[in-house]
Amino acid sequence: MASLVDAHLNSLYTLAVLRTRSHGMGRTPTLACLLAAMSAPCAMAFDGEVDPGFGGVGQVAIIRPSAQSGTGSRPTGDLAMLADGRFLWAAPLDDGSVWVGRMQANGTPDSFGGSPDGRITLPTCGVPRNVMLLADGDAGAIVWASNCLVRVRGDGSVDATFGTGAMPPEGFSAAGLARDALGRFVLAGKEGQQLAIYRFSAEGLPDASFGIAGRVEVVVPTTNGTADLNALALRPDRRILVGGSRGNTFGPNLIVAQYTEAGVPDSSWSGDGIVDIPPPDDFDSLYATAMALDADGSLVVSGLGSTGITTCCRMLMRLDSGGQVDPDFGLRLFTLGGVSSIFPFFEQRDALVLLPNRRILVGASSFPNAAPFTNRTRFTLIRTFADGSLDMGFGHDGWNSFTIADPENAGQSGDYDQMHGMAYTGTGIVMLGRTFFEDNSTGNDYVTMVRARFDLIFDDAFEDWRIAAQRTR
Repeated sequence: MASLVDAHLNSLYTLAVLRTRSHGMGRTPTLACLLAAMSAPCAMAFDGEVDPGFGGVGQVAIIRPSAQSGTGSRPTGDLAMLADGRFLWAAPLDDGSVWVGRMQANGTPDSFGGSPDGRITLPTCGVPRNVMLLADGDAGAIVWASNCLVRVRGDGSVDATFGTGAMPPEGFSAAGLARDALGRFVLAGKEGQQLAIYRFSAEGLPDASFGIAGRVEVVVPTTNGTADLNALALRPDRRILVGGSRGNTFGPNLIVAQYTEAGVPDSSWSGDGIVDIPPPDDFDSLYATAMALDADGSLVVSGLGSTGITTCCRMLMRLDSGGQVDPDFGLRLFTLGGVSSIFPFFEQRDALVLLPNRRILVGASSFPNAAPFTNRTRFTLIRTFADGSLDMGFGHDGWNSFTIADPENAGQSGDYDQMHGMAYTGTGIVMLGRTFFEDNSTGNDYVTMVRARFDLIFDDAFEDWRIAAQRTR
């Protein structure tokens, strides 16, 4: 059962421990269990359990061409839902090219690009970097692919007239891509030590009305020259929010900055356009890694917190429309029982979805690294109510984690399952990531996907899930 530990770290801070009843297969629905006995479930189905029919075997795993063998970080991919339940996915490859695929809702390849595997390969466009993906029009996609903004039509062909103007410098590391109410594209990320926002027209050209030649530098009050940008959100009135961290004397502060449509710091947001929150007592680091706007104009922010001794905690808070911490929600820090760390280990891209039944879902990777877990990292979901309190009906005591079985049945062990993104399907969550194995016995790593099922039969206050699915990250 979950318990509160030190409920008043500061007036707005709460630390909760998410404990589990057991650490066996009954608590964490492993795909190895499903593959061993597809005809009989390993445990009674529960809210947040893995979908055993997804991909035909409970998972999707595609061998990823790799120029680098063994362990190591790679750029992250992305997911995007379509209105009919299908979904798009994208994954960067080591040579700078990018896979873009389309799947049926059940995890089988859709007809896309004339290929039976349902994917195309965008040619190399700079060094490998994080890929960003938006659904577009006729079941096509807008893709930030290394250093190019690309439109892929619904038949898998590329629109050669799109995105032909100047782009960010090579090496720009994207943190978010979104489309505003006028159809323009906003891209945020980091280039060297600078944080930057770019805006492009609906045709993919630099928007001269935004900042200088379509670019705005995000200036934060760092004390040591370090800063990171991890998340992007757009308001309906076309104001722009970015979140991350900035260096201070003792460890990073969490930051969330807001800019006007023209690219000017918005003084209605915390007075000077930036929310700057230091770590609470007994913590030395606080980061924003994902954000989602709620219907009332408030901003839900998830991230990470560290005590300096252990990278323990998943952070969750709500900022009101003016940038103040909601006192009824506060700033919450969750630690997972039996899990030594929920900080990134190798690459990771966190995700945040506001569900239509007034729930909040956080997606990340966790790192158990202790018995009885045999995995290294795992896809992990935490679900709360709208006030930030744990939804104890989800998974086991508010959270659940997911692993990938050896796709080649070659005896590979020590899987690292790195979260890259997630998307809400109306009845569950599809998670995308990369999986590799510590023993590296085959030399392969994989683009991987799993689906968690939700039991929402008795939930209320539904809205169209397609609307809710737009309020992600």
